Amino acid sequence: MKVIFLEDVPGTADAGEVKDVKNGFARNYLLPRQLAARATINELQRMNSIQKTAQQNRLKVTQDMTKVAQAMEGMQVAIEAKIGPTGRLFGSVTSRHIAEAINLETGRDLNHRNVLIGDSLHELGDYPVSIRLYRDVVAHVNVSVIPEGGAEAVIDEGATEASVEEDAAPETPEEAPEEEVASELEPSDEESKEE
Repeated sequence: MKVIFLEDVPGTADAGEVKDVKNGFARNYLLPRQLAARATINELQRMNSIQKTAQQNRLKVTQDMTKVAQAMEGMQVAIEAKIGPTGRLFGSVTSRHIAEAINLETGRDLNHRNVLIGDSLHELGDYPVSIRLYRDVVAHVNVSVIPEGGAEAVIDEGATEASVEEDAAPETPEEAPEEEVASELEPSDEESKEE
């Protein structure tokens, strides 16, 4: 089916373009949502006005998103995550976690699909992340993955492990130091006098 797009549909076409699309896609998605109209003679005559308004809308949105990108550029975002004794994360930090943290800091509604990270983050550290705000408008932010409770949590975990090792007293003679075992086996002076 030949349709003229009334609005931009990412990945398919921009407003004002005439394209041949599958019948089901047009009938079930594009036409009910008024994203496109059948390419009739009347609609084709409106094509220039549709293209002009779409161009103006794109320009306005690009300018707005450029301002947002400039405000976000270089932003530092801290994400707390649970870590194990080896320093690796339990699970990972995904684009969804990063989008939620940015939403909290900026008050904007950022979709997690716009966070461009190659793979999930599995270790503590600082990572550069790109945020696609609109078409060619990209902001770069720094994401710091820190342990829950901050840097104190790493120190506390190390201290807790050390105190657990110190508190654990040997229970069997094999685990006891040699001096203690020797003193248990040798009769004391008082025992030898009694015999």
